[in-house]
This record gives sequence, C-alpha cells and structure tokens, in this order.
Amino acid sequence: MTGINVRRGATRGLTTIAIIIILCWGVFRTNVLAANVTASWTYDYGPQPACSASRIMNCIDHFEVEDITNQQSFVLIQKVPNPSPAIGKLDHITTSFKYGPPFGERTISVIAVGRDLKGERVTSNPFAARVTVMIRPGTKASLVFLITHSEEPSSMTRNNLIG
Repeated sequence: MTGINVRRGATRGLTTIAIIIILCWGVFRTNVLAANVTASWTYDYGPQPACSASRIMNCIDHFEVEDITNQQSFVLIQKVPNPSPAIGKLDHITTSFKYGPPFGERTISVIAVGRDLKGERVTSNPFAARVTVMIRPGTKASLVFLITHSEEPSSMTRNNLIG
C-alpha cells in the first residue's frame, strides 16, 4: 500500500508542476501581464512627402516603434502606417500596443522609414526620437516623441532591421 501512495503522490506532484509550467508559459506567450503603451508623435511631411501609389521613391513609407535598449540588437515592436492624409505637419500620430516581458527600464524609439531615390529602404536615426521608460506588468504608459527634420532624406541610413 505504501508504494501505491508514493506513486499517487509523485503523480499528483508532477501533474501540479506540469499545470504550473503550462500556465506560466501561457501567461508569457499571451501577454496577459504586458503593459499597455500608447506612443504619439508629431511629424512634418513638408520636407519629404509620404509614399503613395504614384510616389514610390524619395518618400516616407511608414514609422516603426522599436525597443533600442540593447543597442546591439534592436527589437521591432510595431510598424505604423502613415496617417491619411499625410500632408504637412501632423500632430498626434498615435499607436497603442502591448509590451512585455521584458519589463524594467526600456528605451523605446520611433523611426521614420522611407525610400531613397533608388527606392531602397532608409531610416531616421533611432536615437533621435527616443524615450526611456519603466515598463511594469499590467500598467499603462504614454510616450510622447519629437521627430525633427534635422536629417535630410539623403542622410537617412540604409538599415536592415528585424521584422
């Protein structure tokens, strides 16, 4: 009888551990604990217009929100299309997303992604419009970025980012 009780106890223990592991995996994979983040910025399309069906070169294609905390490996969080219409200076271009894990102090950046005169991808400097923020599980965060036109389109860099 003692051997049967030990086996039942071991089976229950292993089953409990398996359930805990599955629940933890589910929590992390489904972003249940993720922070709700809203990012907004102003952008002036005057110096370089938005890309369109009739304009596929020398234009702004979209924006990307990135985690640049690890400067050796940026993480693409979200691509953001140009607003419609994308003409002149636009205030409050906004996107919302869930983020985390990882949690803690994170540096988040918004970059403009364009097409050069050859139609190749170019990006703005990821360090030009960045915010360092504390990301905690289940919290809300609002980030405001200032993207300036100190960079001429020709000085934007070719960049192959993950995503």
